[in-house]
Amino acid sequence: MSQPASNTPTAAERENDLQQFQRAMLNILGDFDEERQRLEAMQTASLNILEDFSEERSRFVQTQTATLNILEDFDEEKKRLEASQRAFLNILEDIDLEKGKLGNAYRRIESANVELEEFAYVASHDLKAPLRVIDNASKWLEEDLQEHLTAEPRENMNLLRSRVRRMEKLLDDLLEYSRIGRSVDERYEQNTNGDELLRDILNLLSPPSGCTVTVSQLFAAIHVCRMPLQQILMNLIGNAIKHHDKKLARIDVTVEDRGTYYEFAVKDDGPGIPAQFHEQVFKMFQTLKPRDQVEGSGMGLTMVRKNIERFGGAITLESAAGQGATFRFSWPKQQKFEQNGESGASNA
Repeated sequence: MSQPASNTPTAAERENDLQQFQRAMLNILGDFDEERQRLEAMQTASLNILEDFSEERSRFVQTQTATLNILEDFDEEKKRLEASQRAFLNILEDIDLEKGKLGNAYRRIESANVELEEFAYVASHDLKAPLRVIDNASKWLEEDLQEHLTAEPRENMNLLRSRVRRMEKLLDDLLEYSRIGRSVDERYEQNTNGDELLRDILNLLSPPSGCTVTVSQLFAAIHVCRMPLQQILMNLIGNAIKHHDKKLARIDVTVEDRGTYYEFAVKDDGPGIPAQFHEQVFKMFQTLKPRDQVEGSGMGLTMVRKNIERFGGAITLESAAGQGATFRFSWPKQQKFEQNGESGASNA
Protein backbone atom coordinates (compact mmCIF):
# COMPACT_ATOMS: atom_id res chain seq x y z
CA MET A 1 0.00 0.00 0.00
CA SER A 2 1.43 3.40 -1.13
CA GLN A 3 2.06 6.54 1.15
CA PRO A 4 -0.33 9.62 0.70
CA ALA A 5 1.13 12.90 -0.76
CA SER A 6 2.29 15.46 1.81
CA ASN A 7 0.95 19.20 1.71
CA THR A 8 3.95 20.63 3.48
CA PRO A 9 5.97 22.99 1.12
CA THR A 10 9.46 22.14 0.49
CA ALA A 11 12.36 24.34 1.43
CA ALA A 12 12.81 25.37 -2.16
CA GLU A 13 9.20 26.42 -2.41
CA ARG A 14 9.40 28.41 0.78
CA GLU A 15 12.52 30.21 -0.46
CA ASN A 16 10.84 30.96 -3.75
CA ASP A 17 7.73 32.30 -2.00
CA LEU A 18 9.90 34.40 0.24
CA GLN A 19 11.71 35.89 -2.71
CA GLN A 20 8.43 36.75 -4.42
CA PHE A 21 7.16 38.29 -1.20
CA GLN A 22 10.35 40.36 -0.93
CA ARG A 23 10.05 41.50 -4.50
CA ALA A 24 6.43 42.43 -3.92
CA MET A 25 7.39 44.34 -0.81
CA LEU A 26 10.18 46.11 -2.64
CA ASN A 27 7.77 47.07 -5.40
CA ILE A 28 5.31 48.33 -2.83
CA LEU A 29 8.08 50.27 -1.07
CA GLY A 30 9.24 51.68 -4.44
CA ASP A 31 5.69 52.76 -5.26
CA PHE A 32 5.38 54.17 -1.76
CA ASP A 33 8.64 56.12 -2.21
CA GLU A 34 7.38 57.58 -5.51
CA GLU A 35 4.10 58.48 -3.87
CA ARG A 36 6.02 60.04 -1.01
CA GLN A 37 8.11 62.09 -3.43
CA ARG A 38 4.99 63.16 -5.27
CA LEU A 39 3.40 64.01 -1.98
CA GLU A 40 6.47 66.04 -0.96
CA ALA A 41 6.39 67.82 -4.32
CA MET A 42 2.70 68.54 -3.80
CA GLN A 43 3.42 69.81 -0.31
CA THR A 44 6.22 72.02 -1.64
CA ALA A 45 3.94 73.30 -4.39
CA SER A 46 1.17 73.89 -1.84
CA LEU A 47 3.60 75.76 0.39
CA ASN A 48 4.75 77.86 -2.56
CA ILE A 49 1.13 78.54 -3.47
CA LEU A 50 0.44 79.51 0.13
CA GLU A 51 3.50 81.78 0.16
CA ASP A 52 2.41 83.37 -3.10
CA PHE A 53 -1.10 83.72 -1.74
CA SER A 54 0.32 85.30 1.41
CA GLU A 55 2.31 87.78 -0.70
CA GLU A 56 -0.75 88.49 -2.86
CA ARG A 57 -2.80 88.89 0.29
CA SER A 58 -0.21 91.29 1.68
CA ARG A 59 -0.18 93.24 -1.57
CA PHE A 60 -3.98 93.23 -1.63
CA VAL A 61 -4.05 94.54 1.94
CA GLN A 62 -1.54 97.26 0.98
CA THR A 63 -3.64 98.12 -2.08
CA GLN A 64 -6.75 98.30 0.06
CA THR A 65 -4.94 100.53 2.55
CA ALA A 66 -3.65 102.76 -0.24
CA THR A 67 -7.14 102.88 -1.79
CA LEU A 68 -8.64 103.84 1.56
CA ASN A 69 -5.99 106.56 1.96
CA ILE A 70 -6.74 107.82 -1.53
CA LEU A 71 -10.44 107.82 -0.76
CA GLU A 72 -9.76 109.73 2.45
CA ASP A 73 -7.57 112.21 0.57
CA PHE A 74 -10.23 112.48 -2.12
CA ASP A 75 -12.84 113.13 0.51
CA GLU A 76 -10.66 115.86 2.03
CA GLU A 77 -9.99 117.33 -1.41
CA LYS A 78 -13.70 117.16 -2.12
CA LYS A 79 -14.39 119.05 1.09
CA ARG A 80 -11.68 121.63 0.26
CA LEU A 81 -13.08 121.96 -3.27
CA GLU A 82 -16.57 122.49 -1.90
CA ALA A 83 -15.19 125.08 0.52
CA SER A 84 -13.32 126.75 -2.36
CA GLN A 85 -16.46 126.73 -4.48
CA ARG A 86 -18.45 128.34 -1.70
CA ALA A 87 -15.71 130.95 -1.20
CA PHE A 88 -15.59 131.57 -4.97
CA LEU A 89 -19.36 131.98 -5.09
CA ASN A 90 -19.16 134.41 -2.19
CA ILE A 91 -16.43 136.33 -4.04
CA LEU A 92 -18.57 136.41 -7.18
CA GLU A 93 -21.48 137.72 -5.15
CA ASP A 94 -19.22 140.37 -3.61
CA ILE A 95 -17.84 141.26 -7.06
CA ASP A 96 -21.36 141.52 -8.44
CA LEU A 97 -22.31 143.71 -5.51
CA GLU A 98 -19.22 145.88 -5.93
CA LYS A 99 -19.84 146.02 -9.67
CA GLY A 100 -23.29 147.35 -8.96
CA LYS A 101 -21.86 149.92 -6.56
CA LEU A 102 -19.16 150.84 -9.07
CA GLY A 103 -21.76 151.21 -11.81
CA ASN A 104 -23.82 153.50 -9.60
CA ALA A 105 -20.72 155.49 -8.65
CA TYR A 106 -19.68 155.74 -12.31
CA ARG A 107 -23.13 157.00 -13.27
CA ARG A 108 -22.97 159.57 -10.47
CA ILE A 109 -19.51 160.66 -11.65
CA GLU A 110 -20.73 160.90 -15.22
CA SER A 111 -23.67 162.99 -14.08
CA ALA A 112 -21.38 165.19 -11.98
CA ASN A 113 -18.98 165.61 -14.92
CA VAL A 114 -21.83 166.63 -17.21
CA GLU A 115 -23.07 169.09 -14.61
CA LEU A 116 -19.52 170.40 -14.15
CA GLU A 117 -19.06 170.92 -17.86
CA GLU A 118 -22.42 172.62 -18.14
CA PHE A 119 -21.58 174.79 -15.15
CA ALA A 120 -18.17 175.68 -16.58
CA TYR A 121 -19.73 176.60 -19.91
CA VAL A 122 -22.51 178.66 -18.36
CA ALA A 123 -20.15 180.32 -15.89
CA SER A 124 -17.69 181.12 -18.67
CA HIS A 125 -20.41 182.50 -20.92
CA ASP A 126 -22.23 184.45 -18.20
CA LEU A 127 -19.04 185.88 -16.69
CA LYS A 128 -17.58 186.86 -20.03
CA ALA A 129 -20.59 189.06 -20.82
CA PRO A 130 -20.01 191.55 -17.96
CA LEU A 131 -16.26 191.43 -18.66
CA ARG A 132 -16.91 192.57 -22.22
CA VAL A 133 -19.14 195.35 -20.86
CA ILE A 134 -16.34 196.46 -18.51
CA ASP A 135 -13.81 196.39 -21.38
CA ASN A 136 -16.10 198.40 -23.69
CA ALA A 137 -17.09 200.82 -20.93
CA SER A 138 -13.44 201.57 -20.14
CA LYS A 139 -12.79 202.33 -23.82
CA TRP A 140 -15.86 204.57 -24.01
CA LEU A 141 -14.86 206.42 -20.86
CA GLU A 142 -11.36 206.87 -22.20
CA GLU A 143 -12.72 208.28 -25.45
CA ASP A 144 -15.22 210.60 -23.71
CA LEU A 145 -12.66 211.87 -21.21
CA GLN A 146 -9.71 211.85 -23.59
CA GLU A 147 -9.08 215.61 -23.23
CA HIS A 148 -9.10 215.42 -19.43
CA LEU A 149 -7.15 212.21 -18.83
CA THR A 150 -3.57 212.37 -17.65
CA ALA A 151 -0.98 209.60 -17.97
CA GLU A 152 -1.92 207.94 -14.68
CA PRO A 153 -5.66 207.48 -15.46
CA ARG A 154 -4.74 206.16 -18.92
CA GLU A 155 -2.38 203.66 -17.31
CA ASN A 156 -5.14 202.61 -14.92
CA MET A 157 -7.53 202.11 -17.86
CA ASN A 158 -4.94 199.91 -19.60
CA LEU A 159 -4.44 197.99 -16.35
CA LEU A 160 -8.20 197.48 -16.06
CA ARG A 161 -8.41 196.08 -19.61
CA SER A 162 -5.42 193.80 -19.02
CA ARG A 163 -7.19 192.36 -15.96
CA VAL A 164 -10.29 191.81 -18.10
CA ARG A 165 -8.21 189.91 -20.66
CA ARG A 166 -6.59 187.85 -17.88
CA MET A 167 -10.03 186.98 -16.48
CA GLU A 168 -11.26 185.96 -19.93
CA LYS A 169 -8.17 183.76 -20.38
CA LEU A 170 -8.77 182.18 -16.97
CA LEU A 171 -12.39 181.41 -17.85
CA ASP A 172 -11.35 179.91 -21.20
CA ASP A 173 -8.74 177.71 -19.48
CA LEU A 174 -11.24 176.58 -16.84
CA LEU A 175 -13.67 175.57 -19.56
CA GLU A 176 -10.91 173.78 -21.47
CA TYR A 177 -9.78 171.98 -18.30
CA SER A 178 -13.31 170.71 -17.62
CA ARG A 179 -13.46 169.25 -21.14
CA ILE A 180 -10.13 167.38 -21.09
CA GLY A 181 -10.70 163.71 -21.87
CA ARG A 182 -14.43 164.28 -22.44
CA SER A 183 -14.81 166.58 -25.41
CA VAL A 184 -13.07 165.45 -28.61
CA ASP A 185 -13.29 166.44 -32.26
CA GLU A 186 -11.78 165.33 -35.56
CA ARG A 187 -8.34 166.63 -34.53
CA TYR A 188 -8.12 163.81 -31.96
CA GLU A 189 -8.30 161.28 -34.80
CA GLN A 190 -6.15 163.21 -37.26
CA ASN A 191 -2.84 161.37 -37.74
CA THR A 192 0.16 163.54 -38.51
CA ASN A 193 3.92 163.31 -38.95
CA GLY A 194 6.04 164.48 -35.99
CA ASP A 195 7.95 167.05 -38.07
CA GLU A 196 4.73 168.56 -39.39
CA LEU A 197 3.31 168.74 -35.88
CA LEU A 198 6.34 170.67 -34.56
CA ARG A 199 6.35 173.03 -37.57
CA ASP A 200 2.71 173.91 -36.91
CA ILE A 201 3.41 174.46 -33.21
CA LEU A 202 6.38 176.75 -33.85
CA ASN A 203 4.43 178.70 -36.49
CA LEU A 204 1.68 179.30 -33.94
CA LEU A 205 4.13 180.30 -31.18
CA SER A 206 6.40 182.43 -33.39
CA PRO A 207 9.46 182.34 -31.06
CA PRO A 208 11.09 185.78 -30.72
CA SER A 209 14.48 186.57 -32.19
CA GLY A 210 17.25 185.30 -29.96
CA CYS A 211 15.27 182.17 -29.09
CA THR A 212 16.47 179.01 -30.83
CA VAL A 213 14.24 175.96 -30.81
CA THR A 214 15.93 172.73 -31.97
CA VAL A 215 13.82 169.70 -32.87
CA SER A 216 15.13 166.13 -32.78
CA GLN A 217 15.48 164.44 -36.18
CA LEU A 218 13.55 161.46 -34.78
CA PHE A 219 10.32 163.48 -35.09
CA ALA A 220 10.44 162.76 -38.83
CA ALA A 221 10.08 159.02 -38.11
CA ILE A 222 6.98 159.12 -35.88
CA HIS A 223 3.25 159.45 -36.58
CA VAL A 224 0.88 160.58 -33.84
CA CYS A 225 -2.63 161.91 -33.35
CA ARG A 226 -2.53 165.69 -33.53
CA MET A 227 -4.54 166.35 -30.37
CA PRO A 228 -4.03 166.65 -27.50
CA LEU A 229 -0.28 166.22 -28.15
CA GLN A 230 -0.14 169.52 -30.02
CA GLN A 231 -1.69 171.35 -27.09
CA ILE A 232 0.72 169.69 -24.61
CA LEU A 233 3.90 170.47 -26.58
CA MET A 234 2.72 173.99 -27.42
CA ASN A 235 2.13 174.68 -23.74
CA LEU A 236 5.53 173.34 -22.65
CA ILE A 237 7.46 175.12 -25.42
CA GLY A 238 5.43 178.31 -24.88
CA ASN A 239 6.23 178.22 -21.15
CA ALA A 240 9.94 177.80 -21.88
CA ILE A 241 9.82 180.86 -24.14
CA LYS A 242 7.65 182.97 -21.84
CA HIS A 243 9.63 182.33 -18.64
CA HIS A 244 13.14 182.59 -20.11
CA ASP A 245 15.23 185.26 -18.40
CA LYS A 246 17.98 185.83 -20.98
CA LYS A 247 18.17 187.57 -24.34
CA LEU A 248 19.48 184.41 -25.96
CA ALA A 249 17.48 181.27 -25.29
CA ARG A 250 17.88 177.66 -26.40
CA ILE A 251 15.05 175.13 -26.25
CA ASP A 252 15.53 171.49 -27.26
CA VAL A 253 12.52 169.32 -28.15
CA THR A 254 13.33 165.60 -28.36
CA VAL A 255 11.54 162.27 -28.73
CA GLU A 256 12.68 158.69 -28.04
CA ASP A 257 10.99 155.46 -29.11
CA ARG A 258 10.52 153.30 -25.98
CA GLY A 259 8.65 150.40 -27.56
CA THR A 260 5.03 150.78 -26.50
CA TYR A 261 5.31 154.52 -25.93
CA TYR A 262 7.21 157.64 -26.97
CA GLU A 263 9.18 159.72 -24.50
CA PHE A 264 9.04 163.45 -25.27
CA ALA A 265 11.16 166.08 -23.58
CA VAL A 266 11.24 169.89 -23.67
CA LYS A 267 14.50 171.27 -22.27
CA ASP A 268 15.47 174.92 -21.82
CA ASP A 269 18.43 176.84 -20.45
CA GLY A 270 16.32 179.34 -18.53
CA PRO A 271 16.18 180.29 -14.83
CA GLY A 272 15.20 176.79 -13.67
CA ILE A 273 12.75 175.81 -10.94
CA PRO A 274 13.87 175.09 -7.35
CA ALA A 275 13.12 171.56 -6.13
CA GLN A 276 10.56 172.72 -3.53
CA PHE A 277 8.33 174.09 -6.32
CA HIS A 278 8.40 171.05 -8.63
CA GLU A 279 4.96 169.85 -7.52
CA GLN A 280 3.49 173.32 -7.07
CA VAL A 281 3.89 174.26 -10.75
CA PHE A 282 1.37 171.56 -11.72
CA LYS A 283 -1.35 172.88 -9.41
CA MET A 284 -4.24 175.13 -10.43
CA PHE A 285 -3.68 178.90 -10.46
CA GLN A 286 -0.06 178.49 -9.28
CA THR A 287 2.63 180.74 -10.79
CA LEU A 288 6.19 181.22 -9.54
CA LYS A 289 6.22 184.86 -10.62
CA PRO A 290 3.56 187.55 -10.01
CA ARG A 291 1.07 187.76 -12.87
CA ASP A 292 2.03 191.42 -13.32
CA GLN A 293 5.46 190.17 -14.45
CA VAL A 294 4.30 187.15 -16.48
CA GLU A 295 0.77 186.98 -17.89
CA GLY A 296 -0.97 183.65 -17.43
CA SER A 297 -3.89 181.91 -15.77
CA GLY A 298 -1.77 179.43 -13.82
CA MET A 299 -3.67 176.59 -15.55
CA GLY A 300 -1.21 175.64 -18.30
CA LEU A 301 0.80 172.89 -16.59
CA THR A 302 -2.32 171.67 -14.79
CA MET A 303 -3.95 171.01 -18.16
CA VAL A 304 -0.73 169.49 -19.50
CA ARG A 305 -0.55 166.92 -16.69
CA LYS A 306 -4.29 166.12 -16.85
CA ASN A 307 -4.09 165.51 -20.61
CA ILE A 308 -1.01 163.30 -20.27
CA GLU A 309 -2.38 161.22 -17.41
CA ARG A 310 -5.82 160.96 -19.04
CA PHE A 311 -4.22 159.32 -22.06
CA GLY A 312 -2.11 156.89 -20.00
CA GLY A 313 1.19 158.78 -19.74
CA ALA A 314 3.17 160.45 -16.97
CA ILE A 315 5.17 163.67 -16.70
CA THR A 316 8.25 164.54 -14.64
CA LEU A 317 10.21 167.72 -14.06
CA GLU A 318 14.01 167.84 -13.85
CA SER A 319 15.27 171.23 -12.77
CA ALA A 320 17.21 173.26 -10.26
CA ALA A 321 17.56 177.00 -9.68
CA GLY A 322 19.72 178.58 -12.40
CA GLN A 323 20.13 175.30 -14.33
CA GLY A 324 17.21 175.34 -16.75
CA ALA A 325 14.31 172.91 -16.75
CA THR A 326 13.40 169.67 -18.55
CA PHE A 327 9.82 168.51 -18.75
CA ARG A 328 9.79 164.85 -19.76
CA PHE A 329 6.64 162.84 -20.42
CA SER A 330 5.64 159.42 -21.77
CA TRP A 331 2.97 159.13 -24.46
CA PRO A 332 1.38 155.76 -25.42
CA LYS A 333 1.54 154.85 -29.09
CA GLN A 334 -1.96 153.40 -28.90
CA GLN A 335 -4.99 155.64 -28.34
CA LYS A 336 -8.73 155.53 -28.91
CA PHE A 337 -11.50 158.05 -28.65
CA GLU A 338 -15.09 157.23 -27.77
CA GLN A 339 -18.06 159.31 -28.76
CA ASN A 340 -18.85 160.02 -25.10
CA GLY A 341 -15.41 161.54 -24.64
CA GLU A 342 -13.71 158.65 -22.83
CA SER A 343 -10.12 158.00 -23.85
CA GLY A 344 -7.97 154.91 -23.65
CA ALA A 345 -5.69 152.56 -25.60
CA SER A 346 -6.11 151.65 -29.25
CA ASN A 347 -4.46 152.26 -32.60
CA ALA A 348 -3.14 155.78 -32.94
